[in-house]
Amino acid sequence: MTSRHLGLVVIAALLLPACGSNPTTPTQIPSAALLVTIDPTPVPPSQNTLTGAVSIGYKIVITETAGLGGTMQFVSSQIFNPSTGQLLSLTYFDGDDLIVFVGKKRIDPGGTMIVPQTGSYTLPDLSKNATLVVNVQMLDDRQNIINSSVLVKIE
Repeated sequence: MTSRHLGLVVIAALLLPACGSNPTTPTQIPSAALLVTIDPTPVPPSQNTLTGAVSIGYKIVITETAGLGGTMQFVSSQIFNPSTGQLLSLTYFDGDDLIVFVGKKRIDPGGTMIVPQTGSYTLPDLSKNATLVVNVQMLDDRQNIINSSVLVKIE
């Protein structure tokens, strides 16, 4: 092979696209994605027999699933009367609250945040079953606002 041919081979190798798979890199991920689960599900209530007040304890598990991290803006929990839809209880943690109660407000790519929660309520008929709704919002590293919600039964 002459040096002229060798030069053409080198130029062709540099100009042609590489073969093989094109792995996903963080620059190719357009936005984060969140999976929100409640542990345990359904949430078990505990009722005070004297007052009828119901107490619950649970964990909100937030997992980033797309491979792009971000900063949690808020985690909000609402308990509703299943018959009327009336709001019975509300808990709201902003980013500063998350630092205090969880120790961080950032979720790394593919990471998880666990937010322990408690709540209490009283239903007019002194029953225990209710509906829990959890809403979370994250500002991902590409400045996208990501919202996710979950609804679970308290029973």
